[in-house]
Amino acid sequence: MQAALSILPVIALVAIGHMLRRTQIIATHSWPGIEQLGFRVLFPAILLTSIYRSDLTLGTLGPYLGAMAVAFAIVGLLALALRRPLRLTNPRTSSMFQGALRFNSLLILAVAAQGLGPKALSDLAVALAFLIPAFNISAIIALTLLPPETATDQAATRKQAIKRIGKEIVRNPLVLGCVAGLLLNLSGVDLPSWVMAPLDWLGQGALAIGLLTVGAGIELRRLWQSDKAMWIGVGLRLLLCPAIFLLIGLLIHLPAYQIASGLLATAAPGASVGYILARQMGGDAEFFADMFTWQTVLSAVTLPLWLVLGGMIAG
Repeated sequence: MQAALSILPVIALVAIGHMLRRTQIIATHSWPGIEQLGFRVLFPAILLTSIYRSDLTLGTLGPYLGAMAVAFAIVGLLALALRRPLRLTNPRTSSMFQGALRFNSLLILAVAAQGLGPKALSDLAVALAFLIPAFNISAIIALTLLPPETATDQAATRKQAIKRIGKEIVRNPLVLGCVAGLLLNLSGVDLPSWVMAPLDWLGQGALAIGLLTVGAGIELRRLWQSDKAMWIGVGLRLLLCPAIFLLIGLLIHLPAYQIASGLLATAAPGASVGYILARQMGGDAEFFADMFTWQTVLSAVTLPLWLVLGGMIAG
């Protein structure tokens, strides 16, 4: 219940972000820069510090990570498999794939810090260290291999496609932040306080900035959009993925705190970074934005329900 209630301040910050943009207290043209600040500086900092401080013992984390990986893999493959039944274009398919996989990491970290405790937060940070690079790499590959049907470079060779995939991966700040945190953790290097303090300050700013930009990115006009494929994408993210994880978690007897943090990750709404990536690499950015908006709004109801249900069953 405490984890479910901890979502309330998160919702408040999202609502404040929306009002700041809608009332033009912060001009619309300023938000892309704020979003880039979070994406390229603040968010990588909190990932680096969280992973650097985490216990990477796979003996206790292996089943937990495996359960989440299986849940996400199933919904991701299902999203791709829906291309023909739903008659989706390449850009729409890649955006459906992103919408099914991506989660709002800042929202997850904010809720975990508020209501799940340090152990759950530490395990979740390790999970993010593996999942975020995997999701970003998978999304980049999907966008590269599913170019717009009208694109002039469809005849690009496999070598060119692989080169582009590699280029996108190595310059992605989320991937770089996770990799840096893992390397520092495994190296055993003891970073001095004058290095960690600025990184911690950046990380503290990431939670607030990230949630404000989520709210600023919500466009209420999209709530009037009705599209079968969009609703399926919303259902994959908010309903099917957490249901699969909960079933696996109960079958392999995960501890209650891991079930709670795993549900938080698998039931969280999508991330606006998917819109940025789709826009930059030829995906259907508008379709992703519709899914993202509905996922964000509906998660205010579904996410607390999943956390309460998980607590009742696992407890």
